[in-house]
Amino acid sequence: MELNRANIPMTIGFALCQLWLTLCFFAPQLFPENSSVSVYEISLGVCAVSLVPALVLTKRFEELFENRVVIFALAACAGIGTFIIPFSSGDTAIDVVLQIVAGVLTGIASGWFFVAWYQAFCKADDLIGFVLSVLVNSLFMYVLTAVAYLPELSPWIVVCIASAMPFVSAFLLVRNPRNDTFVSEPILPPKRTGQRKALLLLCCSIFVISFIDEFMRNFYLQGSDLLFYSGGLNLILLIVKVACSIMLVVIIADHSHRMSLVYRISFLLTMTAVLFMPYAQHSFEFMYGVTNFGAFLFKIMIMIIAFNFCQRYRTSPTLVFSLTRIAFSLDLLLGFGMFHAYSHFEPVIPDLLGVVSVVLGILVVATYSFVFTDRYSIPIFVKVEAQTEAGAPLEDRCDRLVRIGKLSRRESDVLRLIAKGRSAPRIQEELHLSMNTVNTHTSHIYQKLKVHSRQELLDLLEDTAPEEAGGQS
Repeated sequence: MELNRANIPMTIGFALCQLWLTLCFFAPQLFPENSSVSVYEISLGVCAVSLVPALVLTKRFEELFENRVVIFALAACAGIGTFIIPFSSGDTAIDVVLQIVAGVLTGIASGWFFVAWYQAFCKADDLIGFVLSVLVNSLFMYVLTAVAYLPELSPWIVVCIASAMPFVSAFLLVRNPRNDTFVSEPILPPKRTGQRKALLLLCCSIFVISFIDEFMRNFYLQGSDLLFYSGGLNLILLIVKVACSIMLVVIIADHSHRMSLVYRISFLLTMTAVLFMPYAQHSFEFMYGVTNFGAFLFKIMIMIIAFNFCQRYRTSPTLVFSLTRIAFSLDLLLGFGMFHAYSHFEPVIPDLLGVVSVVLGILVVATYSFVFTDRYSIPIFVKVEAQTEAGAPLEDRCDRLVRIGKLSRRESDVLRLIAKGRSAPRIQEELHLSMNTVNTHTSHIYQKLKVHSRQELLDLLEDTAPEEAGGQS
């Protein structure tokens, strides 16, 4: 039943969006005589900076990410920026301008376009389709890169395909019916609450692990990403990824707590790839396969946590995913820069690789040990309904919905009595109001919380987690 709810067009659309971004930055590898790494760095920086306003003007950006004109404008930025990249090599003034233009266009698109997709999946409550999009992206990537290296195929065909993907992705996004029933709070969780700590720790984990993954990608592949993705080892990885994705879908559909298995496998693979760096002189491709699979699991795990955080604590998807996207862009930029710094100093500093391996290993252990724990994390690997706390204070749930819906004092009183199961005549009696006034307040509550009946309001109360203070969440 859960699997049937997966929106296939949305899954394919988001997979194409992810595929576009990968091909966008790997495009220079199709033209060995050209190299435009500056576009990559500029794009990551612009992506992070462009999303900062979404943390302040969250409600406004939520509306922008649902605007059809804005979505297709982002697709145009992505397509035009991608097509410019092969022309932007060299050191002339024109080349520098083209690099900046390509970096700015792709940077804005890689931030805003992705958050628009995240928000759409969250509002549609389609976690399975959200997760499967990562697998579909991997499948598309293998097929397209295998075709890209056919000698009779011009690399310009691949560039044109990559440039067209954002438009197809945008079409699939805007054709998805707008969902106005999801209510959320467009601000960060209050200070000194478990939710605030959990969200910040989540961003820290993304920053550290993705930074390490980017460093290892550069170390193991040395700029041959497309060659790896079109190779036989990646085909074997795809088979394993398909099997793991099927397992994940079953876990999600069954509301199982076995998601911690994904965390353990991801940790083991990441640690293996880090510790074997000094000894992998003749097995770079294999070790990157280990890195790639660990990153695949980590990405899915983070997506599930962020998705269920929004659902469980009614926090705006625009806010949560803008934060995670900023962290992701900054750590890729840091990992890319760190590798180039390592390449510069490695010839003159003995055993530098061994030191780097130990430091990265410590960061991996610290991240997985202190972030993904019961003390600091939040139990949101599974869907909200499966783990609503039976003993959670009803008042706390009402407080959260009062703040989210910006209910008046009287509307708040009516909400609390409805939550306690009081009938309309009983509410009229307890609050000394006329029946018309009770009905008016109830109608306003429904409108502000985007529900249509008393039962939907009670379901919303049940599915909304209370606010928890302190580090235990």
